[in-house]
Formats: sequence, C-alpha cells, structure tokens
Amino acid sequence: MSYSTKQEVIEALANALSQGSPDQIGVLVDVTTVGKLVSDTVSDDQLYQYQRWADENIDAAISSIYSVPLKRVNRGSYDLAMDVTAGDTMALLSDATRFTIGDVVLIRNDETGEFQQLTVSGTPVTTYVGMIELDFTTPIVLSYDMLTSKIERIRYPEPIPKMSARLAAAYLYDKHFAAQVQGNQSDYGKYLRELVYQDLNGILAGTVKLMIPDAGMYVGRRYYNPALDDVIGTRAKPGDAWYKAGA
Repeated sequence: MSYSTKQEVIEALANALSQGSPDQIGVLVDVTTVGKLVSDTVSDDQLYQYQRWADENIDAAISSIYSVPLKRVNRGSYDLAMDVTAGDTMALLSDATRFTIGDVVLIRNDETGEFQQLTVSGTPVTTYVGMIELDFTTPIVLSYDMLTSKIERIRYPEPIPKMSARLAAAYLYDKHFAAQVQGNQSDYGKYLRELVYQDLNGILAGTVKLMIPDAGMYVGRRYYNPALDDVIGTRAKPGDAWYKAGA
C-alpha cells in the first residue's frame, strides 16, 4: 500500500488536462483517466509505480529522524448512529469528518475486541435524518452494536499522504504529457515538487512532528526540542523553485 490513495493522486493532477471526445462533439473529457478501461491513459499498475517512487523518496528524506516505512495511526474515532448488521456495505454515523474515497477504516467492538478493516468506496452522504452514510467496498462480516462499537479512521500521519499524492502526480504528469512537447519537467510538476519539499522542510526542521504509533519509531533527536535547532533541509522556499542550480 502507498502512503496516498489513487483518488488523492487523481485530485492532485491539473484540472486543465482534457481533450475532445470522439463520440460527443464539443464535450471535453479528462486526459488523465486512471483505471483498467480501454479509454484510460494510465493503468493502475503505472499509477502504483509512481506512488512507490514517491514513497521511497519521502522515506529516504525522513529516515534520519523516523523509522521507515511509516505505519498507519488512528486519526479519529466516530460513534455509530445505528446498529450495523452482518452483510451491510454501509454504516450510519453522527459525524464523518474528513473521510474520502479510498480511506482505510476499522469497525471495532470495544467490548469483544472484534474488528474488521474496510475501505471507503464513496464520499460520505448526509441522509434525510441528518446522519452520515459511509459506504464500503466490501460487506461487513459481523454485526456491531452502536453502543459498544466505533469506526476508526486509520491513516498515515499528515502531511505524508498529501506529499505522496503530489509527488506521484508530478511523476505521472511529466512522464505522460510534458515530455511529449518539452522534453523535461513541466511547470506544474515543478510546482507540485516545491510544495512537497516545503512540507519536507517542516518535518526536517522539527516544526512539523509526525504522529507515530510508538516512541521507538522516533530515531533521531529524541531528547531535546527539535524546534530549537536548524537542520539541513531542501532548497524549497515559499515562492522559490526547488530545483535551483546544484539541485
């Protein structure tokens, strides 16, 4: 699994990438369609390769501070609004903040310890009674009581997923599109990289501290405030290109 989801990489791509439809005159369709259909320009396997390269670069940059690869952490627990029955492919919650397509969640019974890992299949929808419907890609195997069970959002620590998605999108964009006309990186690809390396600067400098499941994963600078020291970072600065001479 990558630090980012397929949907996050797609959302990081430039919205201007479109072309005319041969079937419908005057209708524009996305150029960067990802999936397994004949009309898709990028396969799932290709996308995963770009995600893997992005994750490896991120791991290499932060390995002096954190044990890598990183592990998922609980990014929030949410109460069930109704009981869940075995075979259901959705759950009703009173709140579903920040869930998105591709998110990994655990439905857990606090009394018995039983749990199941699920993947969110769609954007949360508010029902007519004010509850939030969360749909999953696979059925729920066991029944869960709303009084003793919760939905846990399991995710890699922020801002790692966002960084992985942007870097993978930059690789994809440069490889499949900009290289056809310019022979090198696109301006949009450079902009995405600049955002990624700005986030890396924050992590390396200690101003951004990743949420980790146990202290053993923090392998560098354990015993003092990391915000007190300047450390080597990337060349990226707000409004400045990350790829200056010598990069």
